[in-house]
Amino acid sequence: MNFDNDFFENLYSVDFGETNNQKFFNDPEIEVTITAIINDYLLTNPNLILYYVCDSVDFKQDFRKKLFDKWYIKTQKNEFSKVNFLYQIPEENVNYHLGFIFKTDYYKLQEVIEKVNLQLEEFTNLK
Repeated sequence: MNFDNDFFENLYSVDFGETNNQKFFNDPEIEVTITAIINDYLLTNPNLILYYVCDSVDFKQDFRKKLFDKWYIKTQKNEFSKVNFLYQIPEENVNYHLGFIFKTDYYKLQEVIEKVNLQLEEFTNLK
């Protein structure tokens, strides 16, 4: 996903979901598996920016954001940065939580924030 923007030429979307729409509660292996996949992927591909949107279909996106933030804090080793954005589409009554994870020695936090904000503004103006 590059949004026709050179800065995002190495932007990848990451998505996790339930198998057969089954929910598995209190399974610590979910956290271990997801964080290991993300960490391994970024260590192998340091030029990537991983992007995710917390699913809002069941209106539990706030919970998902808090959970992903907690996982990040537990596994963070100063090699990666994660920045969150709250995106609202004016005609919708839903908050979208977006997260961007990237290697701190490859991208500057402030630059990512500026570029994402500009891109979100462009999306809003297209609506």
